[in-house]
Amino acid sequence: MNPPKLTNQQKERLKRLEPALKEAALAGDLERAKSLVIDIQNVLRPTGHETRLMQSKNRLYETAMNSGQLDFAIQGFIGVKQKTHKQTRVNLEATTLLAICYLRKSDIDNAEPLISEVLKNDKVISSTKRREEFRKLVIERFDEEGTLFALKSENKETLDEDEVQNEAGLIVATRGEDEIFKALGLSIPDYAVNILFRIDDFSKKQLPSAERKKLPSPQEEINREKVGRTIFASVKRVLYNSLCDSKSEIYQTWFNNGMKVVLDKKYVSTAVITALGGLGIGIKALAISVVALIIKFGIEVYCERFKPKNLMELR
Repeated sequence: MNPPKLTNQQKERLKRLEPALKEAALAGDLERAKSLVIDIQNVLRPTGHETRLMQSKNRLYETAMNSGQLDFAIQGFIGVKQKTHKQTRVNLEATTLLAICYLRKSDIDNAEPLISEVLKNDKVISSTKRREEFRKLVIERFDEEGTLFALKSENKETLDEDEVQNEAGLIVATRGEDEIFKALGLSIPDYAVNILFRIDDFSKKQLPSAERKKLPSPQEEINREKVGRTIFASVKRVLYNSLCDSKSEIYQTWFNNGMKVVLDKKYVSTAVITALGGLGIGIKALAISVVALIIKFGIEVYCERFKPKNLMELR
């Protein structure tokens, strides 16, 4: 039985709470997101609006995932899947995000059945064009997540901000964008490239043949320049806010004083090293190439071109 229509009072409260939750999620403010979801639950649960509540819970657990609280996120997404019908968008999104959680734990065996479930679902997104676009973007996301988190290692190189930025500056002065992406790809160990191939190959095998032919083959995906682009795209999820949040020190310095001051203060190399270190990644050549690309693009272009997409924004 469908729940009753929302009352005007419910609509008014949700008009305030749901955008606030989205804002908290984008800012990575997990504690505020938790508090807001409790408020949203108090609005929706008494009248049985569970599906809409689960949408908010997906956003909460995605925030937890992005905050590194993977076990909390996994249990949350499992709960959402259990409480929603398989042929709903909220269930599809929970399944996708749950797969990403497992990829972030480098648990590909648990991720693959979920990847298959997501990519074989023909019912939730009825438009062929929109379904193919969703699948394309989701496969790219699976590739990015699996490859980046495969780089986590206890054997990290020591990364010095001055050294990384100085070497990045030399690369910017002598190489073009494509060459830097290739250098980034070449910095990725073979085992991580093999994981990229495994994830991409498995994902694309879930698609109908005609749809699969529209996408690059797994062999093309492990071209070293393409690998570099995949890694750079994945790093943005942990780096974007520190560079592009208008309230961040780096952004404020760039906005008020220009890129030269940002570079003089070694802000970019510090942000990259901190972000990679937080993931347990310490590959010097990777850090140098990422810093070089950000310098090459500049803060403004980077922030416009590489803003991460929230999965629920693909609706």
